[in-house]
Amino acid sequence: MQESKIYIKRLDEPPIPVTARIEWLASGRIKPCFFWTANGSCYEVKHVYEAVQMAHLRESGVGLRFKIKAEACSDDEHGQFETYLYFADDWFCGRDIIDARYGHAGKEYIPVTLDVFPDCEYEIIDFCVKGELYTVGRTVAIEPRGSFSAGGVGVWHKVEACLLSDDNDTIPKVTQRMAALYFEINKWFVSVASG
Repeated sequence: MQESKIYIKRLDEPPIPVTARIEWLASGRIKPCFFWTANGSCYEVKHVYEAVQMAHLRESGVGLRFKIKAEACSDDEHGQFETYLYFADDWFCGRDIIDARYGHAGKEYIPVTLDVFPDCEYEIIDFCVKGELYTVGRTVAIEPRGSFSAGGVGVWHKVEACLLSDDNDTIPKVTQRMAALYFEINKWFVSVASG
């Protein structure tokens, strides 16, 4: 059995594998929003007290540990509790190493919402470009490569996305499109027309 890389843990208790919903901000920072346990219980992250970069000696890697306050999302469970939420993988290094040298007029760094599973696999939920929120229907392809027009290195994601716009009409417009998102070291970006 593979060891979980995404889990919650209280002091002197064993780790509990979770699926976490995070918002990967355009700045490269990670904001945990929700997590689910294996039995389907959902918890909302109400407050993040601290985010600490940490080393994982067994894997010789780095990751992040969040001290959080969480609250159950169901009527069956009540109350808030404090725990630690771990992202024990190099993908969550927490280092902001993308600086002006990586900038390009054809890149727009964007926030992306993801569900990250205990084995560190992930699913893109939505992303925001130029103030418009796109919901991802499915990921069509994932390949290691950068943008041909904007440069960069990393992982290319081809997704089917849907934009729901409300232009004060009685019937909202739905726009479906294919989109290319790039994950570059610790930030997400899209290629945009430069000039």
